[in-house]
Amino acid sequence: MIPTIARRIVLALAFCTFTTVAFAAPKVPTTAEDHIALAKQYQDKAATYRKEAQDHRDMAAAARDKALNAHKEHGQKDPSVVKMEKHCAALAAAADKLAIENEKAADFHNLRAKELQGK
Repeated sequence: MIPTIARRIVLALAFCTFTTVAFAAPKVPTTAEDHIALAKQYQDKAATYRKEAQDHRDMAAAARDKALNAHKEHGQKDPSVVKMEKHCAALAAAADKLAIENEKAADFHNLRAKELQGK
């Protein structure tokens, strides 16, 4: 069995290693190439969020199309579909917002890269 003091030392070293790795400061872009690389990352994220938003819109539409006929026959909406549509709309809106923010970040980094290139 490991003595208490040794266990504390091992835990302290593990914690210091984790915090150094997990909370290392991100690299600040300083060159045009750094900014171009970041712009690409933000553009890729924006495209991913746009796709996610569209996937949720498509999912809601598919749920509407496949709703139980019993509700449609009475001029009502299937409650589970209504709930799903609301859920999908919220996720799509959030993904759209994230896409816009990532596009803005990409635009900034592209502009900054051009400034550094003297354009």
